[in-house]
Amino acid sequence: MPRSVAANCLPILLAIPLLAACGEDPRVVRAERARREVDAVAQQVTSAPRSPATGRWDEVQLTRRLVDAGLAPRADDSIPAHPRLPVRPVTLRVGSAHLLAWIFADSTSRRSVSATIDTLSAIPKGQPNPWAEPPMFVTQSNLIAVLVGGSDRQRERVRLAIEAGLPVPAR
Repeated sequence: MPRSVAANCLPILLAIPLLAACGEDPRVVRAERARREVDAVAQQVTSAPRSPATGRWDEVQLTRRLVDAGLAPRADDSIPAHPRLPVRPVTLRVGSAHLLAWIFADSTSRRSVSATIDTLSAIPKGQPNPWAEPPMFVTQSNLIAVLVGGSDRQRERVRLAIEAGLPVPAR
């Protein structure tokens, strides 16, 4: 008795998803891994206790502000070459861009350092330019931030998220 066309095709139809799973696109795998990293950062930020309003930036507040702005930051160990400043930078990846943020003890300390920086090149005067692309330089309170790379829209969103500042303490 001859088998129907559907019966002949059934093994092939069942094998297609298995073959597709074996040859999964590496871009899809990377995108899924990045999505999990972003979700983990967002979960950490939203579940962390709120810092008291001091008007001074810290790493948690910076990350929270970027998450709230919909920018999906994630920790980034691949630090691009950068200027040497008195404090170690916080390094984040925001889309395809690198964000380096130097958080000082107070705004006076930050001002004394930022006064030595050329705002167009985002490097202290006299240091060689380490950036492969034009950087975006932002200061706010006790924070110096430099964003390298990214789209114009990402750059604007990061700038606005930082320049909006932090809540100030109640008097």
